[in-house]
Amino acid sequence: MVEDLSDPRARELMLAEALAHVPGYRPGGPNEPSQLPGGSVNRSYEVSTPAGRFVLRLSRGPDAWLTADRSVERELHRIASEAGMAPRVMQANDRWSISEYVVGRLWAEPDFANPQRLAVLGAALRRLHELPAPECGRFDLLQALNGYGERLGAHIRDPAANWARYLSSAAAAWHISAAGERPSAILHHDLHGSNIIESPGGLVLIDWECAAVSDPLLDIACILSYHESARPYASVLLHHSGLEAVTSRQLAASVWLFDLHTYLWYRERRLRLPPTDAEIEAEHRLSMRLPRTLEDWSRGSGDVPSGDWRSGAS
Repeated sequence: MVEDLSDPRARELMLAEALAHVPGYRPGGPNEPSQLPGGSVNRSYEVSTPAGRFVLRLSRGPDAWLTADRSVERELHRIASEAGMAPRVMQANDRWSISEYVVGRLWAEPDFANPQRLAVLGAALRRLHELPAPECGRFDLLQALNGYGERLGAHIRDPAANWARYLSSAAAAWHISAAGERPSAILHHDLHGSNIIESPGGLVLIDWECAAVSDPLLDIACILSYHESARPYASVLLHHSGLEAVTSRQLAASVWLFDLHTYLWYRERRLRLPPTDAEIEAEHRLSMRLPRTLEDWSRGSGDVPSGDWRSGAS
C-alpha cells in the first residue's frame, strides 16, 4: 500500500517510527528534525544528535519508476557509498531511510551551463560506471516502456494516443543508440541538480531510488533531458564520462528514450495519484518535445548535426 505523506497523522507516525532508529536521537530533545526543501514524492528531514548529523527520508512506498521495491536502491547506493560517491546509509527499508548528512552545495542551473563543472560531473560518472555492476537491478528499458503502455492502454481507449505511437519507435531508438554494444553499468538515473552535492571531498550523489543497471549513456541522457543548459556541452560530458565514441545521433536517440520513459511515468502515475502542478507542467513540456526529438534521430542513417546540441534546441 502506498503511504499518503500528505496525511499529517500518517506522516507523523512514520516519522516517529524512523526517528527511533536515528543514532543518538531522543524524543523531546533540543534538536528536533527540520524538513529539507524539495521532495514532491518523498519528505526529507535533517536530524542532528550527539552522534552526528543525518538525513531521514520518508517515502510513499515502492513508487520508484524502475523497481517494484527499494532493495535495488539500497544495494546500488551501498556500492556507490563504498566508492565515496554517495552518503553512507545507516538504516533503510521500503518506507524510510537514514543516511549521513553531506555538507556542501547543491548544484543549480548555472552549474550545468559551465563546461568545467560538467567535466567534473562526467569524470564522476565515469567512476560510477566503472564500478562492478551487481546482478540485481538489471533494467530492460523497452520492457518497462511496454509495461507503461499496457497499463495506460487498459485505462485509456484511444488508438491515436501519442504514447502508443511512440512505443512503436522505441525499439528502433534503442538500436540506433547502440545501447546493446556498451557494457551495462550502475546508473544513478536521476541526475537533477537537487541530487548532486558539491562537497569538500568532491561530488556526492544522493537520492538513489531510480538507480539501475543498464546502458551508461542513459545517465548522460538524463542530464540533457533535465537540464537544457547542458546541451551545448554534451561533448564535454561524453568525453569525460568515457563515452566519447558516441555519435550525435546515438545520443539523440538515448535522450528521446529517456524523455519517453519520463513522460510515460507521469502519464501512468496519474492513474494512481493526483499530479502536482509541477508534474503537469513537466509532462506537458515532454509532450511538446517528444515529436520534435523523434525526428532528430529517425531522419536518416547519418548523425544528427552536432549543432542541434550546441544551439540548446529541445
